[in-house]
Amino acid sequence: MLHGIHIAAAAKQPGIKAHLQGVKGNMNSIIYIVGLVVIVLFILSFLGLR
Repeated sequence: MLHGIHIAAAAKQPGIKAHLQGVKGNMNSIIYIVGLVVIVLFILSFLGLR
């Protein structure tokens, strides 16, 4: 019962904090993919400058 009260309290919080608690695993994978894309683009641009 305490866990349900905690979820209800988190859902009432304004902002994106309550929203991020539901999609935390998905956000981690998105951040990982975006980081890989940025690294690949940086390497390609560095090789293009040489």
